[in-house]
Amino acid sequence: MTKAKKSKLPPPLVGQWNGSFRATQWSGDMVIDLEMRADKTVGSAMLFPDEGVNAPVIVGRIDDIWLGPEGAFITILLQPTHPKNPTHLVPLHQVREVFPQDIRIATKAQARIRWDETNMEVEWHSDIGMEGQARLSRNDPDRPSDIPSKRMSWDAFKRHVSGLETRKFIFRGQQKPWRLRSHFHRTNRSDLFRYTFDDLGTLHRHLSARTKHIFNPADSDQFGALLHLAQHHGFPTPLIDWSYSPYVAAFFAFRHITIAASRKRNAGFVRIFQFDQAKWREDNLQIPITAPVRPHFSLLEFLAIENERLIPQQALSALTNVSDVESYIKVVEQLRQHQYLYAIDIPVKERETVMKELALMGITAGALFPGLDGACEELRERLFAL
Repeated sequence: MTKAKKSKLPPPLVGQWNGSFRATQWSGDMVIDLEMRADKTVGSAMLFPDEGVNAPVIVGRIDDIWLGPEGAFITILLQPTHPKNPTHLVPLHQVREVFPQDIRIATKAQARIRWDETNMEVEWHSDIGMEGQARLSRNDPDRPSDIPSKRMSWDAFKRHVSGLETRKFIFRGQQKPWRLRSHFHRTNRSDLFRYTFDDLGTLHRHLSARTKHIFNPADSDQFGALLHLAQHHGFPTPLIDWSYSPYVAAFFAFRHITIAASRKRNAGFVRIFQFDQAKWREDNLQIPITAPVRPHFSLLEFLAIENERLIPQQALSALTNVSDVESYIKVVEQLRQHQYLYAIDIPVKERETVMKELALMGITAGALFPGLDGACEELRERLFAL
């Protein structure tokens, strides 16, 4: 085969692709995450065996992609996960020690991909003579939210939440009805395998110079606390913040809307998501890691290490490796025959009333953000009609 010309791939290839594969002696689900780094398309491929198939999860690292006349071509470096600790990768020199002799593990595969805006076909052959093919698809995660919303006045919202069972639901406030996505995925990053095993090590080293507590990333509780701390200080993470309090969620929905903006005609609505966390936890396994695991949306409560904001915000987070969270939740809702996620829209024009009443409840920037920044934000709200 003529050597393909190395070239930057068009942006439509970048993103998260989900589907299924069939290969020599096994089959299962497949996830491919691709992103642009330094003018190269890089990413990872994860193969999850079907139930009953005696095979480990296989992780493939993609360091570049070449364009050719018949598609794009990839060399994928493969590693299996450990059968006793599926979040750890087995070094290639230890494969024969870990797996029985009747299980053959490939270390490299050559693949060709063809794709359009929504569909991808992959064909490959490995260094041990195995062949496979996969069909995957993706949604546009940047499209508007398609969760049906219910419009309510502020008074109607208060009546609504007062009738809910305490702590059965969690809430998230947004200034606009944006699609539900993590900060990590909103940056157009996709490869959580690279993020988990490369970027978080860099984050850990840098934060350790600034915090009194030295976080242990191997401990899931401390790993979560590290992510949550970084998220609250602006570092993109695969977390989505929620609160047990509908009023804290309302504060975040209205927080950055000025009084002048709220007085405009057709000012629009803020969005508050309501999620049945009790039923979700009952129905679905909650997974405290990002990779290499199947797609998941897991609700976790982290230790408040070096993070004074966690308690007053009544906060918990969703950890997810899914780019299109709303579509994922919709699939689970159809499977479980239960609605977990709801959307409520409140008029922006009620902003002044909302913020005054929240202040009377003690929900202010000074209370939710202990420190100088929160105190100054609260005083700005109180003393300046901006």
